[in-house]
Amino acid sequence: MDEEKYHANLKSLRMLLVMSFVVSGIYFISELISGLTLPTVSEFYHSHPDAVPDQWGILLERSLSIPQWYYLLSAVLDAASIAGLCMMWKLRKNGFHFYTLSKLLLMLMPVLFLDRSYIGLGNIMIGILFIALYFYLLRSIGLFGNKEVENNNQTGGGNNT
Repeated sequence: MDEEKYHANLKSLRMLLVMSFVVSGIYFISELISGLTLPTVSEFYHSHPDAVPDQWGILLERSLSIPQWYYLLSAVLDAASIAGLCMMWKLRKNGFHFYTLSKLLLMLMPVLFLDRSYIGLGNIMIGILFIALYFYLLRSIGLFGNKEVENNNQTGGGNNT
């Protein structure tokens, strides 16, 4: 692979990593705060139901119906995905596996533990898209091997010196 293409793919990888880091960081903070404050918010809401406008009350009741452990586990999995992103930044292959496993578990959690109305198909599709993009970019810079190089070596076109 030529140097220019390598650097272009590395730049694309880094841009994607920054976007993912920001989004995962926001989710981590949101889920951690939700998990830690859930008992207090629930107590306040149930003791002062008129303090919350009706349109917000429905959303709040829905959020309060989710168990505290669910928010905290989601925060842990988002922290794991952030760790995977950091490893990918250092071009470590296990970062991709760490990120992918945590994202797949995050996608499965609503399916396993909540009712169907909590499943976000858009989130699942975007998650799968990002996993595929990471795989493509990491493979194109040679972290998972390069298909072009492997094909050249198998057909005898590679340099065997």
